Amino acid sequence: MYQDMASHTVYTYRPNPLLERSFLIFRKDHHGETEPIGDYTVLDEAETHDLSELKLMNIIMQLNGDDRLVDLGEKTRSRLLFHFKPKSPEETRQEIVFYTYSGQGVSKENAILTLEGIKDE
Repeated sequence: MYQDMASHTVYTYRPNPLLERSFLIFRKDHHGETEPIGDYTVLDEAETHDLSELKLMNIIMQLNGDDRLVDLGEKTRSRLLFHFKPKSPEETRQEIVFYTYSGQGVSKENAILTLEGIKDE
C-alpha cells in the first residue's frame, strides 16, 4: 500500500499569503516536490474561514481520489452548486464557479476554483 501512496500524485493546499479569503493549491510528486496548480478564492464575505476551509478540504480529498467527504449540509443549510466555465480544448486552465442555494430566491456566487494542468477524465 505504501508504494501505491508514494507513486501517485498528492494534492494539498495552504492559505494564500497575498490574498485574504484565498488558498493556493499544490500538486506534490513522488519526489516530494510541489508545484502550484491553482487557487480557491471565496467570494462570499459572510462565509466563515473554517467553513471555506472545509469546502476546500473536500475538493482536495476528491482530487486525491478519496470519496469520504465531510457532509456540510447541516452546517450550511444550503446546496452547493457549480459551473465549469467554458474553455477551448487547447486551454490548460479550468475555472469552476461555486454557488450556494438556500432554497429561496436565486443562487449566490460562493467561490471560484482555478486549476491548471489537470487532465479531463
